Amino acid sequence: MEEAKQRKPTFYPDQFFTEMIIFLFIIGVVVTFSVILPIGYEEEANPLVTPSTINPEWYFLWLFQVMKLVPPTIGVLVPFVLLGILILLPFIDTKEIHTFREHRWFIWVGVLALVIIFILSIWATLGE
Repeated sequence: MEEAKQRKPTFYPDQFFTEMIIFLFIIGVVVTFSVILPIGYEEEANPLVTPSTINPEWYFLWLFQVMKLVPPTIGVLVPFVLLGILILLPFIDTKEIHTFREHRWFIWVGVLALVIIFILSIWATLGE
């Protein structure tokens, strides 16, 4: 007898329902934990009292440190210049490159930028 043809799995319904089951399980776990372990209530905020230290969230710490080190005008312009460079980068480097070796300069600049952001974030955390 002929063997039954094996069907290739498709995104819908095979993959879709598998992902949906995992999604619903994770949502169930989060809802269960939020009911069992509710967040503690803190002191009510008073808009007339300024806290002694105001710190930004962790992802803005590096920018907070830049604002401490440079004049305000330069500190405000830094994120806009960086964002402009990131937006214009695909238009600046238009040649087709197939290997990482040809991207070496961009990779090193990116790694250096991440290291500087990391150092400034740590500095802002420790330098309170």
